[in-house]
Amino acid sequence: MVSARTKGNNGSLNDAVEELEKIFVGGINRLKAAVSNDQAVVANEAQHAEQAIEGLKANITVLEARLRETEDTVHRKDAASHEMEENLSTEIRDLQSVVKKKEEALESRESDVNDLKSKIDVLVEQVSQSELAIQQTKGEAASEAQHAEQAIEGLKIKIATLQAQLSQTKQIFAGIDSTIKGPDQDRNRQAIDLHAQLKPRTNGIKNSKAEALVGIKAQAISTVVAGEQLKTGEEKPTTSHFQAAGVTSIVTEAARETVSHDTFDRMIAEFSKLTNVMGSIASLIVRDHVRAFDESMENFPQTRLKKLLESLSKEISDDKLKADFCERFGKV
Repeated sequence: MVSARTKGNNGSLNDAVEELEKIFVGGINRLKAAVSNDQAVVANEAQHAEQAIEGLKANITVLEARLRETEDTVHRKDAASHEMEENLSTEIRDLQSVVKKKEEALESRESDVNDLKSKIDVLVEQVSQSELAIQQTKGEAASEAQHAEQAIEGLKIKIATLQAQLSQTKQIFAGIDSTIKGPDQDRNRQAIDLHAQLKPRTNGIKNSKAEALVGIKAQAISTVVAGEQLKTGEEKPTTSHFQAAGVTSIVTEAARETVSHDTFDRMIAEFSKLTNVMGSIASLIVRDHVRAFDESMENFPQTRLKKLLESLSKEISDDKLKADFCERFGKV
């Protein structure tokens, strides 16, 4: 029984051992399978790790390139910043010099402004004095205008008087002409013929001899007229007197030179300027002085020009201007 039990125990032990071996082999197989699986996983993970490493290396390369680019950019920016600082420093120095020059210019402008202010004050004072002078001049001009109006009124009165005298003279001559018509026409023709004969002979003779010859011819005419008056029994001394005077005046005017109209125009303009009167008033004054010599501006003798200038110069207050006026027109 004991052996049976022993055999039985051995059999169960063997079974147990076999069972253990099976379990152990199964565990080893499972362990090997697990190790194989782990190796595959590790290999796969190693492959993934290598791929990750390669990716990281590529990323590192890219990052290094970017870093170099960034460093280059920073370096360039630093250089540009340094250059900009230098340029800004130069511009600041230039601006400071410009500002300094402008400040100096402003200071000079201020001095100029002060000078201009002083000049303006002087000019204002001069303007005030000029205004006072203008007021005085206006007063003097008004006074001169009043005197001129009075002179014009006087000249108008003189002109009216002369026109009345001229009208009376025309009436007298009209009466004389009516009385000397008829028989006196023959004597007038004789006087005209005598003047025509006398004119070529007096061209080469001096004025005194010509006047003497005219006097002789006038006496001859008077003798002829007197003889005819005795024959006709009429007395006409007025006719013979006018005929002789007419012959004398014709020869005298032929022998003298007259002042030109242009000379009188220039004389009136200069006289107007020197006496500060209007041109029309100056013309009336000159004409009045000419009439004082019993002459006219249309037929004023050159020989009496000096006396006319002396008479007109009395109207000029300044002695130098008076002398210049006489000298200028005395040479005409």
